[in-house]
Amino acid sequence: MAIPVLRNRSSLIILLAFCGQLPAQNPQLNTRTGSRFPTVVFTSVLWSAEPAYYSIAVDATGTATYQSAPESVGRTGVPYSINFYVSDRTRRTIFNVARELDFFRGEIEVQPVSAATDKALTLMYHDLGFNTQLTYSSSPNSDIEELTSIFEEVSETLEYGRRLAYLQQHDRKKIASELRALQADADRHVLRELQIIAPVLRNLAADAGLEGETRHTAQSLADASLGQRSGFGGAEASSASKP
Repeated sequence: MAIPVLRNRSSLIILLAFCGQLPAQNPQLNTRTGSRFPTVVFTSVLWSAEPAYYSIAVDATGTATYQSAPESVGRTGVPYSINFYVSDRTRRTIFNVARELDFFRGEIEVQPVSAATDKALTLMYHDLGFNTQLTYSSSPNSDIEELTSIFEEVSETLEYGRRLAYLQQHDRKKIASELRALQADADRHVLRELQIIAPVLRNLAADAGLEGETRHTAQSLADASLGQRSGFGGAEASSASKP
C-alpha cells in the first residue's frame, strides 16, 4: 500500500500541536487505568508515513490505549483513539522483554535519530518507582527489535480497522481491496491482535449492501481473530474515536 505524506500546511500544524515536534516532548500516553500499574509506551514518528504519528500504551493488566494522527487529522482536527485489551500472550511478552532490557535503563546499543527522514521511535516504561525512556531509529539489539515489531504489528492491525470503518461509511468501493490487503498481511503474520478489530469485520460481514465475496472475506477474518481473544477483561476494543 502506498504511503501518503501530509499534503498541506494545516495538516502539519495540527499534527505538531498533537504530538510535539520531538518524541521526547510528547505527553506520555496512559491507559484508562492511569498510572496505577506498570506501563510500557511505544511511540513512532515519521512525517512521510501514514499515520505520521502513533503511540501505544500497555499496562501490566493488559489494558491498552492507542492514539494516531492519520492524514484525516488535517481535515477533522481529531486524532484517532481507541481503548482495548491485548491478549495475555502479547502482554506477557512485552513485559518480559522489557524486564530483560532492565526497563530501558543502562547501555542499550541503538541507532540514534539523525535526520528528519529517520523514523523516530521511543520506548518508555513507568511505574510508581521510576520512569525511563529510550529514543532510537533502529537497533541491532534483538530484544529492542522484538518490542518494536510487536507494537508496529498492533498499530498496523488497528489502522486497518480504522480505514475499514471509514470506507464503510464513505468509500465502499474500496472495502474489497482493503480486506484483500488485510488478508494478505494476516497470512504473512505481520499483524497482531486481530481480535481488536473483530467488531469492524463483523459489521462488514453483516452489511447486506456489500458483495457476497467481500462479506465472506470479512467473516473469515473475524473468525480467524477468535484464536487471539485470550486476555485480561476480554480482547475486543471498548471504545474508539472516529478519524
